[in-house]
Amino acid sequence: MLDTNVLVDLWNDSDDFEYSYRAFDVATFLGFDVCMTALSAQTFVYLLPARKIVSRKETMSIFEKLLDYIDVLDVTGVDCRTACQHCSGDFEDDLNAWAAYRNGVDVIVTRNKADFKKSPVAVLTPQEFVDLYQPTCLEYEMVPF
Repeated sequence: MLDTNVLVDLWNDSDDFEYSYRAFDVATFLGFDVCMTALSAQTFVYLLPARKIVSRKETMSIFEKLLDYIDVLDVTGVDCRTACQHCSGDFEDDLNAWAAYRNGVDVIVTRNKADFKKSPVAVLTPQEFVDLYQPTCLEYEMVPF
C-alpha cells in the first residue's frame, strides 16, 4: 500500500520524487497489487491542487488514470474503532494502517515511518522498498533537467 505522501511525490518536484517513483515502478513491474485507502484517495485529490502542483481539473484526470494501476481499499467503522483503540498520535495514519491490515496488505510504503510506529502492517520507506525488491534487471538513471 502506498501512503498519501508517496502518491503525492509522484507529481511533485521534490527530492522525494525519485524513490517514490521507483517504489511505484518496482511494485508494478513485479506485479504486486498496489493499493491505497479511500482516505488517501480523498487526501491525494485535495492536496495536488491545494499545493498548486496541478489544477483541480488535471488532478481529476491524473487520479482517474492512477486508478488503472492502484486499487482503492475501503475504510470501515471497524477500522475507525480499531484505530481509536490503538491510537499512536496520528489518527489518519492509524486508520490507514488498520484498513491495510484488515485488507491483508503486506507492506505500507511511506516517507513517515514514525507515524506508523504501532502499525500492524510492516512499514518501509520508498528507498527501503526499492532496496529490498528492485530486480537487478531494472535499472534507473537520473535524467538532468
